[in-house]
Amino acid sequence: MVSFSGFIFSSFIGFKSLVSLILLAVIPVAVQTNEGERVEGKLLSIQDSTLVMEVGSKERTFAFEELASLEPTGSSQESGPAWMVQLTGGSKITAESVVSENEQLKIQPRDQDLITIPMNQLRSIRFRRGSTETDSQWLGWLEQDQRSDLLVIRREGERLDPQQGLIKGLNPKTVAFDLEGTPIDAPIERLEGVIFANSNPATTASQIVVLDQYGSEWRATGMQADLEDGSIRVDLGANRTHRIKLNQVSLIRWSSGMVLLAGVTPAASTFDAAIQTGVPSTLLDSFFSASTINENDLVMHSGASIEYRVDQGFSRFVGSVERHPDAKSGGRVTVRVELDGVEKWNQMVSDQQPSGFEIPLENARRVVIRVDDGGDGEVGDTVQVHRPRLIK
Repeated sequence: MVSFSGFIFSSFIGFKSLVSLILLAVIPVAVQTNEGERVEGKLLSIQDSTLVMEVGSKERTFAFEELASLEPTGSSQESGPAWMVQLTGGSKITAESVVSENEQLKIQPRDQDLITIPMNQLRSIRFRRGSTETDSQWLGWLEQDQRSDLLVIRREGERLDPQQGLIKGLNPKTVAFDLEGTPIDAPIERLEGVIFANSNPATTASQIVVLDQYGSEWRATGMQADLEDGSIRVDLGANRTHRIKLNQVSLIRWSSGMVLLAGVTPAASTFDAAIQTGVPSTLLDSFFSASTINENDLVMHSGASIEYRVDQGFSRFVGSVERHPDAKSGGRVTVRVELDGVEKWNQMVSDQQPSGFEIPLENARRVVIRVDDGGDGEVGDTVQVHRPRLIK
């Protein structure tokens, strides 16, 4: 018998090759169909293209194409290590320790096999848990293309101070860093983390996302089940695989990917001028509402708002904001993000420093980006929203 902790069935391409017949221990679960029906019961089996549950005293069979999700009703999440290693392919690995050797990084996840990754496949390593005060700064830098490595120092008052240079190596206590030719062994206890210059995301799209109970997010191009030792083996690309015990899995999704909102027709895009004029609102909207730049970004003036519909299956809204490069002079401007009419994030933008966001969608069906005057006039109040996107 093999016990899975959870599944999301958004797409089952390739699932048949994973298992032709898996019998599961009786697990209390809740499934949701594509029609929105929620059914609770006991999971009995998963076969070629069907799932069988015991609902009340009867068995009920669902075809995979009928299902939107499945998750255990009694699952729990454990607190994982604080260190988070992010790969260029999108995987995020919570690590007990990391150490570099010969241009490779050895990562030790909790209660899993050691995994070795080439340094040129690393996006970032964060040594502390995120907070409201530090997340916008860290995520803002992570969203930008970096010409050199960043050593991010945490100062008093939750302030982050990035230093450009070259990361030479890491061990559990220090980061070897070259600052303009001067070698430095920076103590990890004083750092927020490091961001690598080669941090452009990989172009290969992951087809499967596996979440484990310690907070890791493994983005894989394929997966195989090893029923003898009760584990799955995920393919991370570049001929690299990793084994995860089934009892550590909290969720598996078969439909992954993202949608860049700059390329999507918005549900609404408006402009509300601070000073009332006789100009028709439709004309103001056409001139001053949000516009697309560089294919993936949005340019928004103070008073602009843009709304997008969110399809089922997306889990996060991600991006960053900064003052538009052409706005050399200007006062404060506030960017807000609302989900289903409730504000979830806001940031005062007063300089060219980017501020990032990563907001759980929590089944929201509408996302709104709104730009407001910071109270000191609208001159120069123009921002650029970098790669706003929905992530599955």
